[in-house]
Amino acid sequence: MAIVKMSKFDLYSFDYDREKLLEDLQKFNYVHIDEKKVDDENQGVRNLDNSEQIVSTSEKLTKVKWAIDLLEKYSEKHNKIDELKQGKKTFRLDELTKKALDFDFDEHYKELSSLDKRLTELDQNNQTLNQKKSELTPWEELDLDISKIDDFERVKVVTGTVSDKFIDQLKLNTKDIEDIYIEEISRNSGFVYLLVIAKDYEKAQDILRDNGFVNINIKSHGLVKDEIRNIDEQIIENKKQYKEIEDQIKSKTDLTEQFKIYHDYLENNSLKEEATSKIKRTDKIDIIEGYVPTDKEKDFENVLQNSLNNKYYLEMNPADKNDPNVPIILKNRGFAKAFESITGMYSLPKYNEVDPTPLLAPFYCFFSGMMIGDLGYGLIVFLAIIVALKIFNLDEKKKQFLKFFMFISIASMFWGYIYGSFFGGIIPMTPIIDTSKNAMTLIVLCLIFAFIHLFFALGIKAYMLIRDHKPLDAFYDVGLWYLIIISILILLSGNLLGLPAVAMTVAKWIAIASAVGIVLTAGRDAKSIGGKLGSGLYSLYGISGWIGDFVSYMRLMALGLSGAYIAVAINMIVKMMAGSSIIGFIFGLIVFVVFQAFNAFLSYLSAYVHSARLIFVEMFNKFYEGGGVPFKKLITESEYFNITNK
Repeated sequence: MAIVKMSKFDLYSFDYDREKLLEDLQKFNYVHIDEKKVDDENQGVRNLDNSEQIVSTSEKLTKVKWAIDLLEKYSEKHNKIDELKQGKKTFRLDELTKKALDFDFDEHYKELSSLDKRLTELDQNNQTLNQKKSELTPWEELDLDISKIDDFERVKVVTGTVSDKFIDQLKLNTKDIEDIYIEEISRNSGFVYLLVIAKDYEKAQDILRDNGFVNINIKSHGLVKDEIRNIDEQIIENKKQYKEIEDQIKSKTDLTEQFKIYHDYLENNSLKEEATSKIKRTDKIDIIEGYVPTDKEKDFENVLQNSLNNKYYLEMNPADKNDPNVPIILKNRGFAKAFESITGMYSLPKYNEVDPTPLLAPFYCFFSGMMIGDLGYGLIVFLAIIVALKIFNLDEKKKQFLKFFMFISIASMFWGYIYGSFFGGIIPMTPIIDTSKNAMTLIVLCLIFAFIHLFFALGIKAYMLIRDHKPLDAFYDVGLWYLIIISILILLSGNLLGLPAVAMTVAKWIAIASAVGIVLTAGRDAKSIGGKLGSGLYSLYGISGWIGDFVSYMRLMALGLSGAYIAVAINMIVKMMAGSSIIGFIFGLIVFVVFQAFNAFLSYLSAYVHSARLIFVEMFNKFYEGGGVPFKKLITESEYFNITNK
C-alpha cells in the first residue's frame, strides 16, 4: 500500500549494442527511460536523432488503425458475451513481433486502400447522379429534345420556373402577347416548371421577368426522360459495383487479427523509439538515464550483463525523494487496488508524497453507499458483478473496474439496511434511521462524517511533515487548525451539549491563541514582517472556507434521499397500475423494472461523481498536491491482446 521505491541509473554503453540493448530492456519492461540532462554541449554529448523513425511509425499506426476500423465495419458481428468469456488472446512479445514481421502490411494496406478509394468514388458519383436526377425530375414530362432547343429559327424556346404564387398573374399578363405559348410541365416544392415558346421573345422577356419567371438551362441531351433513365441505370450499376467491392473487403476480414497484431507491434516499436530519442550519445558511446523499481535492481543488472557482456558502465542510486521526475508506480492490493483509478483520475502522487489510494478508498466507498442507500440496488449490482467475475475472462483493468463497483454496492447494501430501503420499500423493512422522520439525525451524521474526513486529511499532512522531520511545521500547519476548529465547534454546540462555563471559557481562549498562532506562523516563509503577517491573516481567513467544506457533505443526505423518494414514487405508480387488471400488472412490472433500473443508474452515477468531488476538493485540498509522472513501461497495454515479456 505505497509508492514503489525507485532507483535511478546512468548507463554508458557502446552504440553498436544499442538495438539489442533496447530489445532486451523492452522484454524486461520494468525500466523507465528519462532524458539525460547535459550541461555542457561542448563535451561532444548530443541528442540521438531518430525523429524520422518516430514519424514513420506514427504514420504507419494511423494507417493500420484505419485498416482495422474498415475491416471491423465489415466483419461479422460476434456475440459480446462469448467474447468476454473467451477473453483476450495472450502473446509473448517475441511471438507477437515474429507474427507482425511475417505479415505483409504494405501490400494488404494498399489493396484495402484501393478498394476503399473505389467505394468513395462510386459513392460520390452516385451523389452527383442523384443530384442531377433531382434537378431533371421536374422536367421529366417535357416532350422536347433538349439538345435541339436552340435550333428553332422563327421562335425562341426557353424553360424556367416561377413561384406558384405568381403563376396565375404571369398567365394573365402574358395573355395579350401575340405568338406566345406557355406550357406547365410540373409543380414541385412551391414552383411551377414552364416551357415558353415565343416569336418575339425580347418583348415577352421583360414581362416574364417582371412576373417572377427565372430562366433555367436544362442539363440534358435529348429527351429528359431518357436522361433520367440513363442516370437510373448508372446508379444501379454503381450500386452493383459497390456491393462487389464490399464483398471483396468482407473476404479480407479474416486479416483483422493480423492487422491488430501489427498495430501492437508498431505500438511497442513506438515506445522503443520514444525511449531511443531520450538517449544521449558521443561518437561511440550511448548515455542512458532512467529508473527501475528498487526491488528489480538485480534483474535489471542481469539483463544488462546478458545483453552487453560487461561492455558497459552502470551507476545506480536510490531516487531522490524530492525529484519531480521520479516515475510513479502504485502498489496496492485487494480492496485499495480497486480504487487506484480514482487516484489516477485526479493525478498520481509525487515521489515524496504518500499514495492516497488506501486512504481515500474507505471514505469513497462509504460515501458512495450512503448516496445510493438502497439494499436492492446494491444487491443486484453485487450479484451481477460476482457472476461477471466468475464467468468472464477479463483483463486486470476490467476486473478492478468491476471490483470497484462491487465494493460500492456492498456499501449501498449496508446503508440500504440502515435506511430500511429495498427498491424504495417494495419489501417492508424496519429502518434503523427513518429518512422520512429523522432528517436532523442525517444532518448530524453528515457533519460528523465531514469532521472525521477533513481531520483525517489534515492528519495525513501532519504525518508527512513529521516523516520529513518537520514536527514544528506539523504543529503550525495542522495542530493549530485542529485546536481552532475543535474550539469553535465547542463554542457553537456547548449550550446544546450542556457543557460547563469553564469548558466554554477554555475553548474560547484556545481558539484565540490558535488564531494568533496561525497569523504568526502561516507566513513564516515570507521574507518581510509585512509579508509574514499578510500571509498569516490570509491563512486565518481560510477558516471561512471550512463552513463550505462542512456544508458540502450535506450531499450525502440529499442524494440518498432524492434517489429513495424517486424509488418510492415509482412503487406508488406501479401499485396503482398493478391493481387495475392483468394488463395493468404486466405494464406495472415493465414500469418497475425500467424505471427502477434507470433510478439505480442515476444513483450510482451521482454517487460516483459526488464522492469523487468530496475526495478531490475537500480531502485532497488538505494534504495532496499530485502531479507525479507515470512509470512508462516499454510494452504497450494493448486493447486487443495480453502481451507478456515471458
